[in-house]
Amino acid sequence: MGKVIITINRESGSGGRKIAKRLGEILGIKVYDKATLEGSKTYKPEDKKITSREMYFAETQKMRDIASKESCIFVGRTGFRVFKDDKNVFKIFIFADREERVKRVAEHFGIDEKEAAERMDDTENARETYTKYFASASRYDARNYDLTIDVSGLTTDEAAQILAQNIRLRILV
Repeated sequence: MGKVIITINRESGSGGRKIAKRLGEILGIKVYDKATLEGSKTYKPEDKKITSREMYFAETQKMRDIASKESCIFVGRTGFRVFKDDKNVFKIFIFADREERVKRVAEHFGIDEKEAAERMDDTENARETYTKYFASASRYDARNYDLTIDVSGLTTDEAAQILAQNIRLRILV
């Protein structure tokens, strides 16, 4: 198997992070998200607060460094734009029915569905704003991806298996 870069954007509550982790297990590829990228950042100024712009460029550089050395899966962080011109990249967007997403968020955080919907909407707005600012694109534009998948009614494993099959057919052959 050659080196592959997989980017995954997802709607809040779609289970995208869990699907990415399962996909990584199936393909034997490490998964990186905001927490793992920030935990391993190389840019650590001691005397000043890091701006959003500085953080974005530090994360982007870290992503490129990782991708130059190994196959990897990046969750979020405008990966679809960071690697838009790279070979062996497969860009995915995961979405699901709103009702299913609200229930998943409510269960995950132990809150009622009204609060879950508000939290989910706030997260979606923040992600879209981030993407528009740093990638000059909408994360909902299907043209940014090789595959968009509605995971409504699918288990985490079923969704990951479908993605793995598509990646094997399109990239790993």
